[in-house]
Amino acid sequence: MSRLSQYDIHFSGLKPGKHEFEYEINKDFFSFFENEDIVDADISVLVNFEKNERYLALEFDLQGVVKTICDRCLENIELEIDYTPGLYVNFGDETSDLTDIDDTMVLSRSADKIELAKHLYDYICLNLPIQKVHPEDENGESTCNQEMIKKIEQYQLGNVESEETDPRWDKLKNLFN
Repeated sequence: MSRLSQYDIHFSGLKPGKHEFEYEINKDFFSFFENEDIVDADISVLVNFEKNERYLALEFDLQGVVKTICDRCLENIELEIDYTPGLYVNFGDETSDLTDIDDTMVLSRSADKIELAKHLYDYICLNLPIQKVHPEDENGESTCNQEMIKKIEQYQLGNVESEETDPRWDKLKNLFN
């Protein structure tokens, strides 16, 4: 049995109607997906699940914190997750785990469970900002590690002190002129 099977909903034994499921997502969850960007997580997931003979409707409520690495200073940064997506499942001949624009997927009529781990992973990762940096303080200054910022500025293109070039290569510079 997979470690991610705890995120499955076995709906075949459930009565039609509404049901609730709760999950906790932490560092171990992301290690299964081999995600090196997320250092740690503490996310609570509440799933409102509605079973009907023709479809399944899921409403997710993801609340918590993801610890990742700042793109600017490489220090750890905590980002809040507050996301409430929905997923609708129709029944068809074959299972297609791909969701379309309407957040609808197709599940085989013979299926007895829906696997949520990949959907939860996608929801969390897509909810993270493209650029993950420390916020600015009340004065508009970055709260990133200032030592690292100074080091980056020191080595930016144009700030590096040029050394004397080897005279053997000077003649090659004239080839393009």
